[in-house]
Parts: sequence; structure tokens; C-alpha cells
Amino acid sequence: MDGETKGNVYDIQKYSVHDGPGIRTDVFLKGCPLRCLWCHSPESQSFDSDLAYMEIKCVGAEECGLCVSACSRGAISLGEPKPDLKGDKEIRRPVIDREKCDVCLECVSACPGRALYDPKKSMTVEEVMRVVRQDKRYYEKSGGGVTVSGGEPMSQFDFTLALVKRCKAEGFHVALDTTGFAPEERFMEILPYIDLFLYDLKHMDSAMHERLTGVPNETILKNARAIVKAGGRLQVRYPMVPRLNADDKNIRATAEFCTEIKDGIDVVQLLPYHGFGASKYDRLGRPYRLTNVQAPSDEFMKEALKLFQSMGLNAMIH
Repeated sequence: MDGETKGNVYDIQKYSVHDGPGIRTDVFLKGCPLRCLWCHSPESQSFDSDLAYMEIKCVGAEECGLCVSACSRGAISLGEPKPDLKGDKEIRRPVIDREKCDVCLECVSACPGRALYDPKKSMTVEEVMRVVRQDKRYYEKSGGGVTVSGGEPMSQFDFTLALVKRCKAEGFHVALDTTGFAPEERFMEILPYIDLFLYDLKHMDSAMHERLTGVPNETILKNARAIVKAGGRLQVRYPMVPRLNADDKNIRATAEFCTEIKDGIDVVQLLPYHGFGASKYDRLGRPYRLTNVQAPSDEFMKEALKLFQSMGLNAMIH
């Protein structure tokens, strides 16, 4: 049965107002074929389990230390004493040797405070729907619904399809947040159950797109055209990152592509870069590669917006 189809979820966020119309529940699926340099959810990238560490939840070895003894690989040791969050005393927190760690998650099972955790959670469609149904009245009053996001939800296609079918059967507005990087036939199969595609456009030059995200853009642009031709609706999202994809040439090329498919676009959202996800890289023991990139200025964003609007596009800074 479709309700028993399982997928890997890393978060379900309620009362969202940024990922489609109205008040929404966002279901974030784990795993993505892209590796965007500015990704603010690195925990969404891997299809497998991750070992994450949230220092704020750790009480220290003096109070606990169970993770050290639980690790059969010897990958966890005690760091130097540092002040606790209140500054009242010094505590020794665990240090993870990522080279030794095989993500067996024994330490996660041992950690009573959930300072060590695995973002991946296996859930059935019905388990997700139980959460989604809790806010049905908010969807009805606000014109909201459910947004299936990621990672890349099309990479867990069977689960995503089963989930959106169930959502539509129960009368919910459904949005799909996608990179567009999946076979065209899958988009055509899922299209009847999607009211709105939140569709990313990251760079119009394919070689540069591959440098920034790990994949070329031909499939993404082809799918955008195919979705619009088949009657789908798009909310285009353009993350604008200085020095990477927010130069005059690419801004204009993105706007020109949007005019090609303008009849299928509800709105173009210009998303100014921010580095708010950097702390998540720390939790996973990964380097954040854009530490020297600054957010674009308000004036820069306004000029980009003027260009999109001058070409007849409904655009906004989000």
C-alpha cells in the first residue's frame, strides 16, 4: 500500500510561510545529487546517515561521557576544558575524529541529551501524513498546504509520488521544491499532483553550473520548459551569490530564460545569499567554503529586481 511506502526524512517544519502560499507544513527529504557551494542544509545532501554534534546540548564528560566509552572505533575523545554556555564552569566536550568514524551511531544511542544525532529518519507516507493532518485548519484558513522539499525530493521518487498523491486525495494544496535535476518522465508523472513547483535556477552557463553545484544545467532547463508546456506552474527561485552567480551577465541570462517560460511562472523570487547555514557544517565536521562571501547589498538586489520587472516578469526579493 502507498501509505506504507518509506522514505528518508530529515525534518518536518510546521507553520512555514516561505515555501508556497499560505501557512504550510514543509517535509524535508534527505539526499540530493547536487552539491551547491552555498547549500544552507548540508544535512540534506547525503542519502545515508550522518553523525552530527550540537554542542549546545552537550553537558560534558564530567556529567556524562557516555559517547567516549560507546565508540568502538576510538573516534571520540575528550577535548580541552572550555567554559560552559553559562560561563559558570569549564567542561570537556567530545572531539570526533571523522577519519576514524564509520557512522555506526553507537554514540548516538548512548547520548542522553541528543547532542549527538543522526538527521535521517525513516518514515512511511502515513507517518508523515499524521503530522501533516494536524494543521489542516491552518491550510484551509490561509490557502496553504504541504511543501515537499529536500535535499531533492525527486531522488526519492516512489516515496515523493506516494506522498503527494495522498496529500491531493485529502484535499491539500501541494508544492514541490526541486532542483529540477531528475528525468523528465518523472516530472510528467508527478505533475498532476503538484499545484506549484518551487524551481531553482542557479546558473545559466552549464560549465559554471557544474563547478558550483556538481552537475550541468541542461536537464534542469529542459525540465522547466517541459513542465510549463505541460501546464505546470512555477515559482522560480534564483539564489544570488556574489562572485559566483550574481554577475550582470548571469542575472540577465536568467531573466531572459524566465521570459521564455513566462506564461508558466507565478513569480520569480530573487534570494540574496546568506551564510546562516555555516553552523550546520560545524555540526557535521565539514568545512564551509564560502566564509569570505558577503551578502549582496540592498541596492544591488533592487537593481536586479528592476531588470526582471522591466522584462515583464512578476518578480520579488525574498
